[in-house]
Amino acid sequence: MELNTRRISLRQICDLNTPSEVLNLAFRCAKDNISRTMRYYSLGWGMSNAPHHYCIVVGRDTGWMGVGIDYVAPWFSPLALDIFRITQKPSGQIVEYVDMETGYWDDYGLNLGDNNPLYCWGLNHHWQMHQDENAHERFRTSMRRAAEYMLEQMGKNGLIVTVPAGTATRGITSWRNIIPDYVLAGEVTEINSEAAFALIQAAEYLEDDSFREAGEALSEQIRTKLWNDGTFLLTRFRGEDNPQVTGDQVFPVLFGVADEQQRDSVLKRLRLQDFWTGQGLRTLPTSDSEYHPTHGYGLLGGSWPNLTLWYAAAVASTDPDEALKSIEIVAKPVVDPKSGVRNINLGEFPEYFHGEQPENLGMKLSPWVAPTFIWAVMEGLLGFSWEKGQPTVNPNWPADWNEVTVRNIPVGNPTRRWLDVRLVRGEEPQLEWRDEPSWAEL
Repeated sequence: MELNTRRISLRQICDLNTPSEVLNLAFRCAKDNISRTMRYYSLGWGMSNAPHHYCIVVGRDTGWMGVGIDYVAPWFSPLALDIFRITQKPSGQIVEYVDMETGYWDDYGLNLGDNNPLYCWGLNHHWQMHQDENAHERFRTSMRRAAEYMLEQMGKNGLIVTVPAGTATRGITSWRNIIPDYVLAGEVTEINSEAAFALIQAAEYLEDDSFREAGEALSEQIRTKLWNDGTFLLTRFRGEDNPQVTGDQVFPVLFGVADEQQRDSVLKRLRLQDFWTGQGLRTLPTSDSEYHPTHGYGLLGGSWPNLTLWYAAAVASTDPDEALKSIEIVAKPVVDPKSGVRNINLGEFPEYFHGEQPENLGMKLSPWVAPTFIWAVMEGLLGFSWEKGQPTVNPNWPADWNEVTVRNIPVGNPTRRWLDVRLVRGEEPQLEWRDEPSWAEL
């Protein structure tokens, strides 16, 4: 089966050209995957994390999706996040999921997961990139409540403490929240790292430096109290340290919490062979006694592409070649008919892989991987960041790359301009703004 590129939609929006043809084609497929999973339900726009199966949208996934979709469909992110504003609890907590047809929601009985911090990030990312005044005003109160609620979960150690209400989804405060009979709560490094970052996002969104100070103070507590002889603790639960080393080590690096020495130590550990399979970074290394290539939906040793992409973004500033390699590992099964990976559809980003075999064990089209791919390329490898509608571009150059172009980046909502960027190694980025996209001239 050959990939029919004429079926790919959104081809000309955020049109990327790099020296990596695998990356280029996968980037186009990512835009197409996004266009096929944005849906309108009775309660509004959303992107279900299993669109073939149900109409549920998830808080964390919507936040992650938004930071990538902002480069493709600027109108979508605030509309998708709106249901979480509407269902936000009086306390300020963002719920876990909402059924977009019935309105039923659940928080799994947890005091906090990653929904609050990723909601805050999604809102500020959209604001800084697109200066969407209508959305900014609509979400201001919700952003403040979400940030204040995170601070209210602070324990005596100056760290956020999560409380389990059972096991699996009701006992795991982490993205790996579907492992049966498992608890991950307490002073969880992942949640604390996301929250520290999110508080700074709230400070920018609300122009309130008290949240920045709180985020920086939380970061310092993570660096000093959750660091453990070369890696971060997974968590400290009820006073007991859990030093298990998982792929979750990436979060303090990704969210700018780790200091330089900690960053280098963590990335060195994640590079070791026991963490890697041909399809990407394992959630748990083979050297761990709990490792299994399929158990827990691959969350105890399988390989999830979104984790590989988080790693790529985290490592890009110090090792661009490693970042590119990781991105291309995710891209190859999507675009290469000879990849040898089983149970996939060419042109679609799969959900997760067996920890030892080249086989997708999840959905053939995972809605959250495609937006994360776009974000990891644009903000990880190419070094885009945004402030008040203006980009800063500090590319991380792989060894044999010398030029990259991106055309027709949509910026602004609802008033829109179009940005073309040309990057040449050793030169300042060349930015050209247009009132109309380039294809309007065809």
